[in-house]
Amino acid sequence: NNNTFGMLLRNTILYNLVFIALGIILPVALAIMINELFSKRASKVFQTMMFFPYFLSWVVVSYFVFAFLNPDRGLLNSIIGKRILWYQSPQYWPFILVFMNAWKGTGYNMVVYLASITGIDGSLYEAAMLDGASKWQQTRYITLPMLKPTVMFVMIISMINSFQAFDQIYIMTK
Repeated sequence: NNNTFGMLLRNTILYNLVFIALGIILPVALAIMINELFSKRASKVFQTMMFFPYFLSWVVVSYFVFAFLNPDRGLLNSIIGKRILWYQSPQYWPFILVFMNAWKGTGYNMVVYLASITGIDGSLYEAAMLDGASKWQQTRYITLPMLKPTVMFVMIISMINSFQAFDQIYIMTK
């Protein structure tokens, strides 16, 4: 009989759909970009930087968010030059939650996609280069189709992990 159940169910489904979509699109794009780097050292540095947040607990992540968005001494308010009450304003929370989920989970999925990209047969790219395919065409017609099984795997894992979204929201909002 509670009217808020419909709103809660809708919000949960929408958040999880956004989490799953961004958990596929961002890591694929980053994996393709990192794979195209000529410097292997730079590639390893970027992989490490992107993968590091995955190891942080939501408690640590929520502390970073609080320190970043603190209305008195927060970095974002210092940059903007205004005092905005981020935590007390409900209109900001959808963006905060989506950003933090993407920041924390993108690195792990990116490494999975990078592993899959390195498993693609190099002769396919050589044949495409001989036929005059650009890097974009190679990505569109070779890399992305070959990543479909990995995308399906990550999507299934993301759906399973979406049932744990409550942890993030509870810890970040106290």
